[in-house]
Amino acid sequence: MTTPDIAWTTQQGTIRKGMKVIAADGSFVGTVAALEGEELMLEGGSHEFVAITQVDGVSADAVLLSDRGDATFGLGATP
Repeated sequence: MTTPDIAWTTQQGTIRKGMKVIAADGSFVGTVAALEGEELMLEGGSHEFVAITQVDGVSADAVLLSDRGDATFGLGATP
């Protein structure tokens, strides 16, 4: 028997446990462990949590963060 994916639906998209979290500069921040209130709890990276308001976009396997707060995920925008 397989365990179903743990996922949370947000305004930015569906975030699943185990997704990579990537900073706007492309560096690895951590892996999604849980969503608690308005914070993504992380494991295996340089941060313990990030605010959901820092999420710029969600792809099939990653969450992209941005300090700008705009919607440039996947568009190759220059900071």
